[in-house]
Amino acid sequence: MNYFLTLLLLTSTLTSCANVRRQLGQALITDETEMKLGTKFAAEIEAKEKIHPDRRLQAYIQRVATPLIKNALQDRPNIEYNIKVIDDPKQINAFAVPGGFLYVYSGLLLIAEDEAEIAGILAHEIGHIVGRHSANQLAAQFGMDLLVGITLGEDPLQLGQIAGQLSGARFSRDDENEADRYGVKYTVAADYDPRGLIDFFAKLKQMKNSRSSDLGKLFASHPPTGERIKHIEKLMLKYGVEGGERHRKRFLQATAGLRRAHSSAHSGYGRK
Repeated sequence: MNYFLTLLLLTSTLTSCANVRRQLGQALITDETEMKLGTKFAAEIEAKEKIHPDRRLQAYIQRVATPLIKNALQDRPNIEYNIKVIDDPKQINAFAVPGGFLYVYSGLLLIAEDEAEIAGILAHEIGHIVGRHSANQLAAQFGMDLLVGITLGEDPLQLGQIAGQLSGARFSRDDENEADRYGVKYTVAADYDPRGLIDFFAKLKQMKNSRSSDLGKLFASHPPTGERIKHIEKLMLKYGVEGGERHRKRFLQATAGLRRAHSSAHSGYGRK
């Protein structure tokens, strides 16, 4: 193993950083190890974050993700996906944890306008898991000894620190482009309009000045640049997309309780 790692480091100047991370990830983190790590990271995250108590909202997000996951399993089977909404209306973000764990902040649901936008975000995050991007980053950044120790429960302090970084982890351009490719592929296969992701990005750019503090983690981890929007548009041309479902009414019905609670909290009524 040490000989193999040395070869990877020596060849890093001849290959892209993304390829080196991918090779390290495949060498150090098996699917089984990734899922064990993900379970531990998820436990740390859920101990610190408040999972939204509305079961119907949680079930709705699972339903939106189901057809996306079905298509993702064709590219990377044997992953058990687990998606939850975090109750934090001020935070506009979504992130993936190694091993199939995805989290969406309620603040993101509050600014979305239809189901296609949410499907686009979820599909992109699923793309990060299919591409093993977080696992590859962990392997490159921390190496085998630390990851094995975390898997065995030998370093709980480091575990909590790493888990706390996952929501704002910054991916490389190659990783983001690959996640976008998977995201468009899965939204199209699930009959969603992939323009939902572009519309969401455009909205974020308009909000950047007025709510920059709420968007900090999202812009740090998934910068919605004009280049990425153009890339998604090219992918849509590749798949010959002419439309798709938006499901605005269904989305508004499913998130009505969330919006009412948020409105009541801000108006000063309905507080306990």
